[in-house]
Amino acid sequence: MEGWQMYSRIQGLKGQGFSQRQVSRIVRIARNTISKYWEMEPHAYAARYQAVQRMTALMAYEAIVIKWLETYPCMTAAQVRDWLEEKYQLDVADRTVRRFVVKLREEHGISKEAEPRREYEAVEELPKGYQMQLDFGEKTVRDTYSSRYIKLYFVIFTLSHSRYKWGTFQTKPFLSGELVQALWRCFEYFGGMPRQLVYDQDSIIVVSENNGDIIHTQAFAAFLAETKLEVRVCRKSDPESKGLIEASVKFVKRNFMENRYYMGLDNWNQSFEDWLDRTGNGRQHGTTKRKPVDMFAEEQIHLLPLYGTAPAKAAEEMYRNVRPDNTILYKSNRYSVPYGTYSKEKKVFLAVEDGNLEIMDRAGDTLATHEICGEKGKLVRPESHRRDKSERIKALLDKKVALLGEEFREYLELLCEKMPRYAKDQLELVLKICEAYGRENILEAIAYCRELSLFSANDLHDVAVALGGQESIQPHFQQLPVQNERYHIAVQKRDLSLYTQAATGSVVTQ
Repeated sequence: MEGWQMYSRIQGLKGQGFSQRQVSRIVRIARNTISKYWEMEPHAYAARYQAVQRMTALMAYEAIVIKWLETYPCMTAAQVRDWLEEKYQLDVADRTVRRFVVKLREEHGISKEAEPRREYEAVEELPKGYQMQLDFGEKTVRDTYSSRYIKLYFVIFTLSHSRYKWGTFQTKPFLSGELVQALWRCFEYFGGMPRQLVYDQDSIIVVSENNGDIIHTQAFAAFLAETKLEVRVCRKSDPESKGLIEASVKFVKRNFMENRYYMGLDNWNQSFEDWLDRTGNGRQHGTTKRKPVDMFAEEQIHLLPLYGTAPAKAAEEMYRNVRPDNTILYKSNRYSVPYGTYSKEKKVFLAVEDGNLEIMDRAGDTLATHEICGEKGKLVRPESHRRDKSERIKALLDKKVALLGEEFREYLELLCEKMPRYAKDQLELVLKICEAYGRENILEAIAYCRELSLFSANDLHDVAVALGGQESIQPHFQQLPVQNERYHIAVQKRDLSLYTQAATGSVVTQ
């Protein structure tokens, strides 16, 4: 029996005065079903019937949706609806798809992977065109043409009033210059600028919080000076202050990126813009109950005009880890940074322009600039980046002079000048010689060494031994007799003529 016929029959028998038990026997339908429709008004049943009809239209895609849910257990009903619209141009209400997905999960035992939820404090709605929030995200996706996974990095921008979004992806972490480029592209996409930016204390934007006096990176500080924008930096561990953009990042990851295969960066960014038009900005927002695209049409006129000019295309940029020997690797060559950089900065940023390699810290300050070497396996290091050993040697020299006396300084300076690599060893040996033979004897030995131009602590030791008639302070190894006969080896003795014959090649092997 069709749905409308069953409902009409039940209501007709009810009007004739039959009880639910009697109607159940007449139409041969369970009493629970009779009870469900007994008090239902016609308009309520009509709405239910239409929803069932739409559900029936989805049944044609049941096998496809079941495969999606089994392959990706974390898939949400919202993403199922988006995929149906993207792949099959099927426009179905969110609520209908949600009921359909719940039904399939129950019937086929497909449980959804639960994730911990974070709670946020509600914030006041902001005026049109006032604020825009930005945040970064990253997620690993599967490559279509191979079995490997690729990590994608993205930045997302959201206008706080209309929830209108824009973003871009790339295959490496964002640098300050790339973020500035993305901001200008976002403003061009919006057709104007907000009055305030809200963002995290990310290292490519903020160098230091400085107790409220924010210190920005060089590229971002130049961008703020050009645009005159007001900024608000969120405190650490305070996601509630930018819960809107947190939700946008999560929405992009779960609805757009989840279970989507990678087919190249250009294709991915184009698919993302299509998703923004279709879902990100084209579907009703859960809080405002309006589509972001409709609200943006009202907000756009309140945006500020673009101040200044867009920056030129950023030079080739990348980052490198500083090696313990204060060098970085670039195209099979080692380029130096000032001595001591490794202990202060573990990561630096590179920019290549006009054949030069510029190495910068995270604040954008230049640490070193090198001409790029066309060969491979080379160390490119100017003299200014070498470790200055003179100060260390001078400190050692002053320490020894303080122990021995100023009359030793001139000779010790000559020792350090002649053998700078072994200055520490030479100075230590002179001190030991003085302790063994006395200062007066060593001063006499120094005078003798200077006459003969002997500038070595070992020569000074030999002269001190000769003048003093004492034993050397150098260690001697005593040869002890071996008592056990098994360790005695008898060496064969041969006539010298045999070696002469071997040298001339006249020895006959027997």
